Amino acid sequence: MSVANTFAQTFTRTQTAIFVADKMRNLMKALVIDAGLNPTALMDAWSDWLHDAARKLMETGHLTTLIIEFYQPGSNTASGRWDFPIRYDGTDIDDMWVDVDYFRQSFAKAPRPPAGCSYRVLLQHSPGAPSVGLATVQLKSLGSLAAREAGTVIATPDIMASATYYR
Repeated sequence: MSVANTFAQTFTRTQTAIFVADKMRNLMKALVIDAGLNPTALMDAWSDWLHDAARKLMETGHLTTLIIEFYQPGSNTASGRWDFPIRYDGTDIDDMWVDVDYFRQSFAKAPRPPAGCSYRVLLQHSPGAPSVGLATVQLKSLGSLAAREAGTVIATPDIMASATYYR
């Protein structure tokens, strides 16, 4: 008599939302550090509200984009920006992964924000999203910055995140 062992792993939307939210924090922290800025404000906001809001919106499939804007204090124009569009179509993905090396290589293609910049993280969601305590704010003007796709940086069986930078 022969015995066969099999292993199957399934991920719930809650698990993948937590994974993507945690990895997004790490990617944005790397961006802030690469820009020569202090990541403390990002880490504090992530602990206070960003993680829970992003996770809850991903669990319901309403989070469309995480955005980090770099800007000079008092300016209405972004000095730099990265968008992380979220898709809910990772059906061909068997594992959860992050391509940190590829993401870091994208830093060289995107301009660094000038000295003295500040940054903020924004969450965009689709209509009908559950309330997660977000206020409506206006994005900074992009001025002459143009979008450049950097590709997929996070993948799970049902949530994908790509990166777009502006130069």
